[in-house]
Amino acid sequence: MVVTVLLLLSCLLLAQAQNCSRPVGGPNMDLRDKDIVSSTFPDGSKASFKCNVGYRPEGGSATITCTAGRWSPVLLRCQIASCGPLEDVVNGIIDYPNDAVFGEKAVITCKPGFILVGSSEITCGDQGWMDRIPVCEVVQCDPPADIIDGKFSPSKESYAYREVVQYTCKSDYTINGSKSLSCSEDGTFKPAAPTCTRVQCKDPEIENGGYKEGARPPYKHSSSVTLQCNSGYVMKGTPFLTCDINSQWSPALPECELVECKEPKIENGKWKVGSGPPHKYSSTVMLECESGYSIIGESTQRCDKNGRWSPGLPQCKHSGGGGGGDDAGGGGRGGGDTISGGAIAAIVIALVGASAAGLGYLYFRKKKRNSCSPVGTTLLAVKSTA
Repeated sequence: MVVTVLLLLSCLLLAQAQNCSRPVGGPNMDLRDKDIVSSTFPDGSKASFKCNVGYRPEGGSATITCTAGRWSPVLLRCQIASCGPLEDVVNGIIDYPNDAVFGEKAVITCKPGFILVGSSEITCGDQGWMDRIPVCEVVQCDPPADIIDGKFSPSKESYAYREVVQYTCKSDYTINGSKSLSCSEDGTFKPAAPTCTRVQCKDPEIENGGYKEGARPPYKHSSSVTLQCNSGYVMKGTPFLTCDINSQWSPALPECELVECKEPKIENGKWKVGSGPPHKYSSTVMLECESGYSIIGESTQRCDKNGRWSPGLPQCKHSGGGGGGDDAGGGGRGGGDTISGGAIAAIVIALVGASAAGLGYLYFRKKKRNSCSPVGTTLLAVKSTA
């Protein structure tokens, strides 16, 4: 019994004498002063925490105690420091993208017509805002750039926000760029100053074509002309051109290409006479149908200025008879069908009627001549007696 009591007392004394290891604090805190360099702490000793830079104590004790090898709970709470809002900037706007707290920035911009003097960004530090608040001053522009062979007006020492100047060029020069510049919010004139350019385009010469109408030389800026191709050529591109600021015709000069028609092929038909390939502008051919086919349309075709056969390729339609191609194509424009039985009967009746009428007329005339002959004889006799 005594041995047991001695063992318990020995264990109790050993437990009470047990040291504590280095304590671990809560978020955003660390050990204070000398405690930060200690690795072990004797039983009954105390350790203190402090909040990191940029954080403030929000409540709870900063001290803990080592008891029998264990630390008491850490009750300290550390909250990120807030710098609070900046003072208002006259004619300016302040924005806090991620709140006004430690490590974050405030962004300052000026209203239109004012320019920022100072830093546009201020950082929130451990002791508050780390820079001076900028100011917004009224925009003033220095005079814009001078240009060769031109000038601007009005001419002044300084210009207010949105004030406008106008550029002009000397005679025979064209302004290249914007002639109006405005004093912008950053204190400079925009857009960039123009230049004065002497514009003159060359004669718009094209092979197998030429001038049709429009401006005459010298061709200055914005002069417009219309071109055309010679007979037998077709234009590739636009005929309407304008002299641009770079002394070039815009769009590019067109080309005149030789007009050619494709081979005039028709189903169940063929070439008869006329020009052979290549079939150029105004070439003429005559087509005919194969035996047993009649031509529908014009047999004579002419290659027009658009590279097409005019008035349009004919067709060969089966006629049902034995007529040859020469008969079908010789008349130019064919009917396409054989003569019907009713038409033949009508022709026969007409011919019979005409014959009967002719025979009747001859019979009547002969009868009349015979009835008059005695009178003639009597008169001759009387004349002879006298």
